[in-house]
Amino acid sequence: MQQEITRADHPLIKQTASLKEKKYRERFGEFLVEGELSVLWALQSSYVINTVFYADDYTLPQQISENLVDIPTYRVPTHLLAKMADTKTPQGIVCTCAFRETPPLPQKGRFIYCDQVRDPGNLGSILRSADALGYDGVMLSPLCVDPFNPKLVRSTMGSLFHISLYTDIDLESLKTMQKGGFQLAVSSLTETSISLGDFAPEENLIIVVGNESKGVSKPVTEAADVVVKIPMAGSAESLNVAAAAAILMYEANAGRLS
Repeated sequence: MQQEITRADHPLIKQTASLKEKKYRERFGEFLVEGELSVLWALQSSYVINTVFYADDYTLPQQISENLVDIPTYRVPTHLLAKMADTKTPQGIVCTCAFRETPPLPQKGRFIYCDQVRDPGNLGSILRSADALGYDGVMLSPLCVDPFNPKLVRSTMGSLFHISLYTDIDLESLKTMQKGGFQLAVSSLTETSISLGDFAPEENLIIVVGNESKGVSKPVTEAADVVVKIPMAGSAESLNVAAAAAILMYEANAGRLS
């Protein structure tokens, strides 16, 4: 199904280029993926791929071409590929993926919950860590950064396509999961915080990390079953949220890793 597009005003070129902005991702119900490895991971995932574009000076690797059956694929001039891509030096291939519906609230498992995390790089790192450490999914509060921001998609290094993502999970949803048997463990420095070394994670667990400057919101902290702090020997006041999340997830899952 490979075709050629040469016009900058072609509707598909214009639509794909617009996906760098959230309002157009929401309008068209799809997001942009760029780069050879990221496109391959997308093609091999359960996401529906709407379109693939590659530059006329780019050679499709066999691993990608064999996954393009029944997917509309377009060869375009290099300058049009650059128009669609988000990076200054694109790798020659991009694709668009349809959004998936947020899955229903889980009944069991281990998850990381991001409460108003705003930086794409931080959220991308958290997704990668959750994937690497065997977590069942990443949950995002309503005010988190858009997980389909092109920078974030790139920063996950494919983990976006490997792990369950739950968006717009509010406090009431967390409380519903608590009632269903989940332990809610908030990372925060309060008078009641216990050291990470004293934390006893339960089988069904939600670890909560917060906003880069404000931390976990007060209502979520007040709902916690346990508030945990990471002991620090140096002079730093706090850890980057992505680093803190990785430490918390690793320690909670240490007995499960081999």
